[in-house]
Amino acid sequence: MTMPNDTMTNDRDASVPPDTTDTGGQTGTASPRVQIRDMKDQVVDQAKQSFRQARDSAGSSLNQSRNQAADSIGGIASAVRGTSERLRADNRDRAADLTDNLADQVERLSSYLRDRNLGDFRRDAEDFARRQPAVAVGVALAIGVLGARFLKSGQGRGGQYGAA
Repeated sequence: MTMPNDTMTNDRDASVPPDTTDTGGQTGTASPRVQIRDMKDQVVDQAKQSFRQARDSAGSSLNQSRNQAADSIGGIASAVRGTSERLRADNRDRAADLTDNLADQVERLSSYLRDRNLGDFRRDAEDFARRQPAVAVGVALAIGVLGARFLKSGQGRGGQYGAA
């Protein structure tokens, strides 16, 4: 008794592997199935290579932006430090101490940005969110509000995109 999925094969069909076909005596010619598989492998390899290039390019761009931000923040720290010196010159030592502390914190942020990679940022943000979930939600909300405000400022005078 045969099952519905069983097929009868003759001796010639049983000797041909599933990925090749009888090419009429020609040697070295791959079956269409093999050619398709080879082409698929080439496309997958090219896609992987393109993805790696895009990822590397984005990482390079983010690192460059990170360094620019660190430099800008370092400039802010220098300006705050200058303010502190002017306050000391005016005999306002208490305010000068506060601005020194602020300058130190800003310099720490600048160094943090300069010395860490993107994976470190992500891990630190996750750790912070676990330790201080309420603050993390507040920061996320503030970023969302600022983002919405930024998008809204890009609208035309009519209040809609593309309005003339």
